[in-house]
Amino acid sequence: MNGILISFEGIDASGKTTQITRLESYLQEHGFDVLVKREPGGTKLGEKIRDVLLDPASHDMHPRMEFLLYSASRAQLVEQDVLPFLKRERSVVLLDRYYDSSTAYQGAGRKLDLAAVKQVNHFATAGLVPHLTFFFDLPLKEARKRQEQEADRLESSGDDFYERTRQGYLKICAEEPNRMVRLDASQPPDEITAQILEKVKTLIRIS
Repeated sequence: MNGILISFEGIDASGKTTQITRLESYLQEHGFDVLVKREPGGTKLGEKIRDVLLDPASHDMHPRMEFLLYSASRAQLVEQDVLPFLKRERSVVLLDRYYDSSTAYQGAGRKLDLAAVKQVNHFATAGLVPHLTFFFDLPLKEARKRQEQEADRLESSGDDFYERTRQGYLKICAEEPNRMVRLDASQPPDEITAQILEKVKTLIRIS
């Protein structure tokens, strides 16, 4: 591959989308070809899966089904869009969530077997690991204040679920310090942007 893969993780309303948009603009201004995708979804088939996963009517979905649907959407996205794009010169893929979400949400949050989750993650992504991952760490209480829309199925899972998910993310950060970057998402957006750009500049040669 010629390109760079950067993923963004954290609970909803943590500010990921704002920072992805800013980084996309910055990279494009410096001559990079940028692809931005979200999970679940990002493809025609994946968006259909997203609708099922986030629909409050799917409240009785078993955690294993939930995990496998996320993985199916991810597999399609990687094969259809991400891998082909990364073959281009000066290409960067920015993913709003990737397999760390499944490790944290379904593995830690839903208490699924972590070894099995990691094995399926590897299979679904064909072993594609991000060069850099930003984890937006935000207290649940602050995230609730920021939310403007009615909670979807996953967001309605309860505070205990979200605390387990946060701890899952922190464990990944501890296990993979060279890839994972924890950001205090309660900081002003401009400060977060500066921290992101500092890390990205160490990864990508910016002319």
